Amino acid sequence: MKRLVLFDLDGVLLHSQENMRQAWDVVLRKTDINQPFEAYFSLIGRPFKDIMACLGVTSDVEKIEKTYMTASFDFLSQATFFPGVREALAELQQMGVKMGVVTSKDLPRTKAVLAQLDIRFSSVQCPNGKFRGKPSPDHVLVAMAEAGEDPADTLFMGDMETDWQAAQRARIDYVHANWGYGRPLESTPALDSILDLPKFIQ
Repeated sequence: MKRLVLFDLDGVLLHSQENMRQAWDVVLRKTDINQPFEAYFSLIGRPFKDIMACLGVTSDVEKIEKTYMTASFDFLSQATFFPGVREALAELQQMGVKMGVVTSKDLPRTKAVLAQLDIRFSSVQCPNGKFRGKPSPDHVLVAMAEAGEDPADTLFMGDMETDWQAAQRARIDYVHANWGYGRPLESTPALDSILDLPKFIQ
């Protein structure tokens, strides 16, 4: 049985695609960005600045990020938890399993989202300028250290290839959320519902 489960946020716990789309529309109106939402969305899972670099955006990145984050907060009601999330997390908590979040979403928005859950997370890792973001394993390793658990006792649930890469590099088990935004890799364990997770980790 795993003692610690780490979750990506967007696409695993939180259905936030419409929130992202509306925030990106604001960016398109208020900045010189001309990349379609689909180009941005295909790269989610990485820190915002890394996504901008992948899109070839090298100037006014901080202004663009601030515009996006502000708009995302304004449309936060458009982001909702996937079906079964509250029930599954409550069951894991009752089982004594520690939980953590490793996300590329910034800390203020992450806190606002997680405050809606009656769950105690042992670690919440967001981009902070100190550690590399996913697909680097840095935040995964810090989360395990804060929770006081070893790689052998930890599972990471994600929905993007960057999540899988971070888990691989941290040498922990990984399971793909089929309801998320990315496709599972071949031979990667996957679940169709988060409600199946408590039995999966036993």
